[in-house]
Amino acid sequence: MAACAAVRESTARVAAAATHVAIDDTVIAKLVDEMPPEVVATMLGPRDFDVDEIHFLDASDEDLTARYLLCVDAINFCFWPDHDGDGGASLLAWQRDFGCDDKQLAGDPDLLYWQNAFKGDAKPKDLSGDKQGLEYEHVAGGLKRALTRDDDALDVDKLKAMTGTRLRELLKWPRPLPLEEERARLLREVGTQLDVLWDGSAAKMIRAARQSAPALVDIVAKTFPGFRDVAVYARDGMQCFLYKRAQIFVGDVWGRFGGAGLGDFADSIKELTMFADYRVPVVLRNLGVLRYDENLSVKVDRAVGTIPAGSDEEVEIRACSVQAVERIRALLEKRLEVEHELQPVAGLGPGLTSVAIDWYLWGVGEKDRDEGPPHHRTITVFY
Repeated sequence: MAACAAVRESTARVAAAATHVAIDDTVIAKLVDEMPPEVVATMLGPRDFDVDEIHFLDASDEDLTARYLLCVDAINFCFWPDHDGDGGASLLAWQRDFGCDDKQLAGDPDLLYWQNAFKGDAKPKDLSGDKQGLEYEHVAGGLKRALTRDDDALDVDKLKAMTGTRLRELLKWPRPLPLEEERARLLREVGTQLDVLWDGSAAKMIRAARQSAPALVDIVAKTFPGFRDVAVYARDGMQCFLYKRAQIFVGDVWGRFGGAGLGDFADSIKELTMFADYRVPVVLRNLGVLRYDENLSVKVDRAVGTIPAGSDEEVEIRACSVQAVERIRALLEKRLEVEHELQPVAGLGPGLTSVAIDWYLWGVGEKDRDEGPPHHRTITVFY
């Protein structure tokens, strides 16, 4: 079975048998019915991909842009441990570790990055006490700035020799990254497999899918072992396929290239599911779409330890998230059939996708991440 189909089939099976997590279809119906037209409009194509402008794009070098996305998604996982304890990154620590004084920093383009990272409009001297844990924008934006400084920074040979220390330097992060050596290993895997199987070219790999989004998910999962996101659901002893990072790479290619060129997957982009992580389940639960049983609620809300990777609770959270978004999409499609003014203009995109619904929900979660409810905590390289 193809990867995307396996995700849909297996997550539906887990959601039907789940005992720790439930999907509330009544809430989904109300949510879809009350969703403003302007919000629905953001879900009708790749237009909402890079609203914060944190991703790299070289219009003259599509292979470098594709390789950048592959590298970002290879290490797009497990940010939350960096928020714990007293080890928050401060501007002073960054200056000390990278030898940059106030005067140099004032003329450094990374200053804007750090102002955003520390969530303030203050001047450098006012940021010294602020703390910020690693987030997705630090990885995506950090690799973007690394390429701006040196367009060879993510060359295949350099990826094959990647170390944790080198990755930290690329991102300009002032302390060890969460799961740093695993991140470095996965980038070495990207470099090695691209070199051996695709002549070092991410663009060549993408073209081999012949504009089929699910085919590209299959290719990515077969090419890179680190993208094979699968668990065994203990209740039935069968595999549950998630493929979060393999799918998100395809979605990112679609979004970054605006559904054209390397990103032209036509209607096949609809075959992708949402990307089961830890941010979207928070939003779905906060909306009332997902409900956790009492024991799981206590673990998540009180941040009592971690939810083990592959446990029934963790697999159910992710599987029910996928299926909840599938149900949201199904009801939105029915709404589009009735509200003709919301239907996409012919030829401008595939229409409604689970990918774009995910982007919307993830964005809601990101805006509320510091004040919102906690997410489940799992140590994993898959999300």
